[in-house]
Amino acid sequence: MVAPARAPLRTDRLRAVNEPRTVTVELHESGLMKVGRLGGRSVGNVEAILESWRIDDEWWRQPISRSYLELLLEGGKRVVVFQDLMTGLWFMQQP
Repeated sequence: MVAPARAPLRTDRLRAVNEPRTVTVELHESGLMKVGRLGGRSVGNVEAILESWRIDDEWWRQPISRSYLELLLEGGKRVVVFQDLMTGLWFMQQP
């Protein structure tokens, strides 16, 4: 049996696992795609688009319409970004 923790639970520090985070996605005239976080910090330049798909769902509750891209960034990191087609905002998740 595990003894109860002595420190109080800090629920303000909890967040959902793999929660989408708002990002910016820029497409330059040269064809270079760049992903950045709000606040200006760069996530990286896109080396390749590995996969793309679209989801339109939940029309009976709250409409969801998203366009997803699985990206390979410079340095080998993989991320999934999606554009909420209802708001135009971009979000990022780790695959």
